[in-house]
Amino acid sequence: MHSPLYKSYNYHYMEGESMRVMFEPWIVQYKVDMVFSGHVHAYEQSERNCIPVKDQSAPVYITIGDGGNLEGLATSHSQRTRSAYREASFGHAIFDIKNRSHAYFSWHRNQDGYAIEADSMVFLNRYFHPLDDSISA
Repeated sequence: MHSPLYKSYNYHYMEGESMRVMFEPWIVQYKVDMVFSGHVHAYEQSERNCIPVKDQSAPVYITIGDGGNLEGLATSHSQRTRSAYREASFGHAIFDIKNRSHAYFSWHRNQDGYAIEADSMVFLNRYFHPLDDSISA
């Protein structure tokens, strides 16, 4: 989707809120593992959030709007607790689907012409690896 449902940058504040209210119950119900969006000119990976508190049954929200633009990068206050990692740098991502149950995501900072892996995560498909509800936050 274009506008992020969760982000900690001030840019485009609350623009995805009407979509979040509408789609988030389905996103959680159908065990979506990750949601990609752009719009904000920066990179951010959220904690698993829902309505907006940490919730292990929710997906990871990844904002990757840092591929390049004329307006410049989004910058603002310090990182919030619901954000697992964020950086206002130009960059790109690689999403490598290993098999039907595992995928590897990596984000690479492209400052100064060098691609440096700065963030990564292994995703387990929750249909094949369901959460233990007794340990959910």
